[in-house]
Amino acid sequence: MLESTESVKEIQKQREKSERFEIAFNQIHTELRKLVKLEDSDHFLDLLHKAKNRHASIRNFFDDLKSYARLRNALVHEKSRENFYIAEPHLEVVERIENISQFLQSPPSVLSIASGRVKTYDAFEEVKDFLEDTKDDPYSQFPIYRGNKFVFLLTEGGLRSFFAEKINGHTIDLKGIKVFDLQSYEKERNVQFITPNQNVFDLEDLFEGRVQDGNKLEAVIVTPNGSKEEKPVGIITPWDLIKMDT
Repeated sequence: MLESTESVKEIQKQREKSERFEIAFNQIHTELRKLVKLEDSDHFLDLLHKAKNRHASIRNFFDDLKSYARLRNALVHEKSRENFYIAEPHLEVVERIENISQFLQSPPSVLSIASGRVKTYDAFEEVKDFLEDTKDDPYSQFPIYRGNKFVFLLTEGGLRSFFAEKINGHTIDLKGIKVFDLQSYEKERNVQFITPNQNVFDLEDLFEGRVQDGNKLEAVIVTPNGSKEEKPVGIITPWDLIKMDT
């Protein structure tokens, strides 16, 4: 009788793990549908492959989720009789898939990967003073402001174009040249503004969408209400997205 009771308890534990696994898997399937709109397929692996190409977080989970898809098929399609599964997930696997599900349902905010301190520069500052201010900065994107209002994003590429045009022999005369004079060397749509409550998937969609449009984003600036008339609380560059991959 004792052995029978212990056996029933073990079966219940296994069933609970399998049920937890299936619930988490279905939750992930739902979140993939939200991330990827495939009109011709709702198949889990099709959605997973599409999401992987667009989102670094999915790439980090990709191998695990492929394995979990095979396990899920075994659980659902190869059940030999009621309450008996051919395959059973280990507790570690159950906890892992539940963690992935939670991540996808509540992804980190953009501020989790943004630079916490954003240094801005005055549009009416002289270029020679700006260069002195930034010589030790590790950044390659410089938000230019007039008071609290964003004017443009100055990049290393814009600076190179400016110097290439202004060089005369071996010298460049910077006398009287202000930072706002460099605005014409930058693309108008090289930056976008978002709010802190947007998440990393929204962010990746922004960068990816602009690449497809042929208007590469140099940076995304986070402000309290997503307005260019507010001082930034964070800045995100393509390099920050590359770091997400690792």
